[in-house]
Amino acid sequence: MYEEIYYYSDGLKIASHLYTPKGWQAGDPARPAIICLHGYSGMKEVYGMDVPRCLWEEGYFILAPDHRGFGKSEGERGRQRPLEQAQDTYDAISYMETVEGVDPERIGIFGTSFGGANAIWVAAFDERVKVVVSSVGVHEGERWMRSVRRPHEWDSFQKTVMEAARKRVTTGEPTTMPLPEIMLCDPHTLKVIQENHQKHDDYVKDYDLQSAEACWRYKPEWVADRIAPRPVMFIYSENDFLVPVDQQIRCYEACGEPKKIVKLPGAQHYESYYFCSPEHHEIGMVEAIEWFRKYL
Repeated sequence: MYEEIYYYSDGLKIASHLYTPKGWQAGDPARPAIICLHGYSGMKEVYGMDVPRCLWEEGYFILAPDHRGFGKSEGERGRQRPLEQAQDTYDAISYMETVEGVDPERIGIFGTSFGGANAIWVAAFDERVKVVVSSVGVHEGERWMRSVRRPHEWDSFQKTVMEAARKRVTTGEPTTMPLPEIMLCDPHTLKVIQENHQKHDDYVKDYDLQSAEACWRYKPEWVADRIAPRPVMFIYSENDFLVPVDQQIRCYEACGEPKKIVKLPGAQHYESYYFCSPEHHEIGMVEAIEWFRKYL
C-alpha cells in the first residue's frame, strides 16, 4: 500500500509512509493529498496505519510521518515538542508539493489525539491546508494536563516540572519521567499502552520534563478561529477520559464555519482506533471521508 520514504525537517530525516492511489499513473490528473498525524507518544506503525489505509482506499495520496524523535525518524528520543512537530508538518506539506500527481491546492490534514492539536495549529498558520479533521484531539495543553489530575496532583506535578526546569537551565541536565506519569493515563489508556505501545521496538519509556512545559504552552484552541473559512471537523469519543470531551467541544466552538462535530457513542479514547473498536472507528471514518470528499 505504501512506500517508505523520508523528507527533511530542520536537517533531520523524517521517516514516513507515502501512499499512492491505486491505479494512478504518471500523466494522470492530479489528485488531492492528506497528511495523517499520530498522537502524543504515537508512531505511524503503532495503531496509526488504519486511517491512512482508509483514506488511501478513497483515492487520495497519503503521507503518514513519524515526528522527529519518534518511530523511525531521526531526532532526540524522549523529547516531545509541539512546535517542532508543527514544523515537521509544514515540511510534510512542502514535501507533498514535490510528489508527482499531488494537487498542491488540495492538501488536507487528519490528526488523531495530539496529532489533532498539531492539525489545528498548522492549519491556523498555513493556508496550504484546505481541510482539517481532528479526532479525539488535545487542543489546550495546560488545561489537558491539569484536568486529568486531582488538584493536589496538579500542584505537585507543576512543582516537579518547574524544579526540573531550574535544574536544567543552571546545569544543562534534563530530568526524565516515565511517559504514563507525564501523559497521565486512565485505566483504558494504560492498558492500551502496555499491550501495544510498550511492545514496539521503538517505544521510548521516559520523556524529559521539558516536554510537559512545552505542552502547557501549546494552545491550538487559541488560534482555531484563524482557520475559517476552511472547513474543520471534530470527532470525539463520548467517554474519553484521556482527553476530556469538554475541551474538544470548546475548540470546535472556537472555530468558524464550515465546521462539524461527530460523537462516537459510548466510546473511550482509543476506541476511536480500529484495533480497539472497529465499529467506532468506522463511524468516524465514514464521516471524515465524506468531509474530505465534500471539501477537498
